[in-house]
Amino acid sequence: MNCNYIFKSIFILPVLAIGLLVTGCYDSMWENHVEKEKLLNSNLVQMINTKSELSIFSTLLKKSGYDKVLELPNSYTVFAPTNDAWNGVDTTNTDQIRKLISTLIVYKSYQTKDDELFTSVKAINGKNIFYDEATKTFNGAKIITPDLVVSNGVIQIMDKVIERRNNNWEYLSENTGYSQYGFINSLNTKVMDTEKSIAIGVEASTGKTKYDTVWTNMNNFLKKYPLDNEDSVYTYIVVENSGFDLLYNKYKNYFNMSTPAKTDSTTRFNVCQDFVFKGIVDITKFDTLTNVDGVKVPFKNVQISKSYNTSNGRVYVINASNIKLKEKIKPIYIEGENFTNATDVNYVFTRYKRSARGERDITLSSGETQNDTLYRKLTHVKDSIVSKTYFINSGLVANYANFHIEYKAKVNSANYDVYYVAYDDIADHFDYTYTSYGVYKVVQKLFMSLPGASPLKFNSGRIVANNYLGDNICFVGQGKAGGVKELTKLKPYNLVAATQIVSTPITTAGSDVLTIPTTGDLTMWLCNTARSNTASRQGLLFLDYILLVPRINE
Repeated sequence: MNCNYIFKSIFILPVLAIGLLVTGCYDSMWENHVEKEKLLNSNLVQMINTKSELSIFSTLLKKSGYDKVLELPNSYTVFAPTNDAWNGVDTTNTDQIRKLISTLIVYKSYQTKDDELFTSVKAINGKNIFYDEATKTFNGAKIITPDLVVSNGVIQIMDKVIERRNNNWEYLSENTGYSQYGFINSLNTKVMDTEKSIAIGVEASTGKTKYDTVWTNMNNFLKKYPLDNEDSVYTYIVVENSGFDLLYNKYKNYFNMSTPAKTDSTTRFNVCQDFVFKGIVDITKFDTLTNVDGVKVPFKNVQISKSYNTSNGRVYVINASNIKLKEKIKPIYIEGENFTNATDVNYVFTRYKRSARGERDITLSSGETQNDTLYRKLTHVKDSIVSKTYFINSGLVANYANFHIEYKAKVNSANYDVYYVAYDDIADHFDYTYTSYGVYKVVQKLFMSLPGASPLKFNSGRIVANNYLGDNICFVGQGKAGGVKELTKLKPYNLVAATQIVSTPITTAGSDVLTIPTTGDLTMWLCNTARSNTASRQGLLFLDYILLVPRINE
């Protein structure tokens, strides 16, 4: 045999093999390219129809009408269940199928490379779909074939039908035996939907517009705590009726209203609101949790009879939670700068103070003349009486007797101790050496109108009327300028009838307690004219905050 032929053959064979290999790779790459082009030229419905394992889903899409949605040139993610996933599902119930199918379609295309997919996504029916990292599932279903990308979205093939979950309120609505559901549901009232109602003419007899009226439910509890809103994620706790009654009987004396019916409704509202928590919370991991209103709710050793992951959070059913009264009926802070009215706001200054609560306090620009016993500057003999006028701004003096600064606070039907911080830190108001001048004595009056009572007002001579203690008694705070900033307890004093100047203290037992008989808005007037009603010298006012402390031991 020709040696040259053999030599050439040895080199030709590998080249042919490499050529065939390259050609095969090229063909494979081309086929993949062609396949991707086919996918990108298909829409979601067309792609689903080509998958034999999705034939039942394809049929149900047409039955529900959602095939028309998936043909639109939008961007969707479809969680498509395999045929086996539909075992046990009543596919003849069209309404039920529509609810299920609409939970399997999500606005926006999500691939498994997108981190956003593995948190929560919202279906086109508004329902949330939550990813569970522990089980690698979406509402109980797992992706088995990922990321079929087509022209108008992505298909994720699932081993199960993604669970369509009730929201918190829908869950309660299917468990109607609980007192919490019964009360919240009783608050539903039908109101006219002005946006959807259509004007169809005019009433001949009245001239008023006649509407084809669309009605909607209004519920004050769900408005404040939107358990029915798919965009708001809450954990809601339902207590067995015996546990509800435990709190109801404990609370009702502190939510007393003008009628028994209003007392009952207000008390029930408060029991229901105490079990709303922001976000999804595992109550088994905590002894105590703080609800959305700042009340600490104990969960140590509670018995959980049911738990349900909803489309907007979670619901637990427990036996009871004995919330402490001191957690429910809390001290009330009223900031000085949050006044609602004044005799003349131009004389009320809001000051920035780092040391103040909320870094603000207020002062009334006025004046007061005060006599002090002073030491002589040279001999330090304490024998002279000096008259000194104290000002905030001597060029701006509020010339009003009983100048009032008004505050309002929501209070419970309870007994309160009344405090305030009224700090006069003006350097010209205190000289504790008494070598030049004395120390300004901060004496201020607080008049109050109880919830439901006639409002505070001025009678002739600027006498404050409708004070709950009468015209001749009010709470008084006494302190001194400078020195130590401190919480001052206000106590009742007799007033001079004609002027309401502070007279003598009232020292009978319990007289320093503010007793609120009904829940509602308390109105307070902080007033000067504590020691003199001389023109332009009725007294300054200072306030960081008022503090109402309920007398509750539990």
